Parts: sequence; structure tokens; C-alpha cells
Amino acid sequence: MNLDEAKEKLARSCRILEMEDATQEGRGHICVLHPDGEKILIPGHVHDYGKAIGDIQKDDIVTIDFDGTVLEGKYEESMGEFYFYTAVFRLRSDVKSAVHCHPTYANILAAAGKSILPITRHGCLFYDGVPIYEGFPLYVGTKQMGEEVAKRLGDKRAVLHRGHGAFVVGESIEAALVTAIALERAARTQVYASILGTPSPISVDRMTEREKNPDDEVINDFFGYYSGKLQKIEQPMTA
Repeated sequence: MNLDEAKEKLARSCRILEMEDATQEGRGHICVLHPDGEKILIPGHVHDYGKAIGDIQKDDIVTIDFDGTVLEGKYEESMGEFYFYTAVFRLRSDVKSAVHCHPTYANILAAAGKSILPITRHGCLFYDGVPIYEGFPLYVGTKQMGEEVAKRLGDKRAVLHRGHGAFVVGESIEAALVTAIALERAARTQVYASILGTPSPISVDRMTEREKNPDDEVINDFFGYYSGKLQKIEQPMTA
């Protein structure tokens, strides 16, 4: 995947996050590690220009170094909270892409001190747990906080910042996006199930390997579905 393709996929993924209600109020972003391993592709700080995550296009993506300095792109600053990205890319060689979002139902669970339970197929992705970070302020705006959140994440797929949002990681843009959407899907079901009764987790020994660790075929199927849905919305068929 060349840089133009990566930028287009990042921009599309940002719009999908909003389309799928995986974040609130047009906030959030997704990034990917540059092929050279020393830079990051991330949306510019579009909020300063009246744009939301659902407005992001390929030319809104900038390249930053691990200090957050914009090296290429039309914005002077990138989206904030890049400190988590730089920390997690340093800590985990398996992570190539990461999402920060403000998911409604996942935030509800974190506010109640609850983590994600594997009660649905979406929840099976988080069979080994989703830790909760309780630091302040409710914005990861320093190197120290970024490192703290990345350490709290550990070897998991996601971490919830109580009162704030979620940070999700993956081996690719597609994996990070699909996992972020799955997190909110799982949380929504769990919230409603908790209203009706006591959620009953699926035991790990009953899960298939694909349910715990979706392969590229599964990830690409979901990404293709979301991409197709977005295309129909953005380019509606004419009669």
C-alpha cells in the first residue's frame, strides 16, 4: 500500500467511524504508522476549520514525526492525543494502526466501572479483557499520559479512558477500524442486556479462533461492507 492509498483509506475510515456511530460529536481519528516506521499518518486538526471526522478527505491527512511535528500536509497541527499513538507504536511492534474515539455505550460501561464482556460475536474480540484507564485530565495531551495509556493497554486490543473515550489498536487500518466498531457494538448490547438481566459471558473454550482473532479474510469482509455502505451514502444512485 503506497502513501496515497494509505491516506485515502484513513480518510474513509474516519468517515466510517462516524457513519457507524462509533464516536460522538464528530470527534475522534485513526492513524497508521508510516512505512518507514519513523513517522505517522494522521488527520490534520480539522476542527479548527469547522470540519468533523465525517468530513475528512485524503488531502486532510498529514504526516507527523514522533514529537507531533507536521512534516507534510496542509495543516500546521495534527489531531491531538497523538501521544498515545507514538507510545503504543514504540511499545508494540504488532501495532501498525490505532483509533481514538468517543463511543457512547463503551463510555457508559466505563463510567459504571464495567469492562466489555464477551456476550456476542463482537464481544469475543475482547475475550481477554478491556482495561480501564482512570487518569486526568480527560484528554491525553502529554507524553507521560500517552505512555500511561499505552502501558494500561498492555497486550490488549483496546483500553477505555473513563469519562473520555477509547483507544483501539490493530495490525492494519482495516483491523483497527473494525475493532473500534466492534467495541461499541459489544458495549451497546451489554448495556441493554444489563437492563434486562445479568449478561452471561461466552466461555473462551466455546469460541472459535476466528471469533477471538479474526483473520484478514474476516477483517476485509467487514471493511468491504462498511466501505460499500459509505459509498452508497456518499454517492447515492439516481433514478
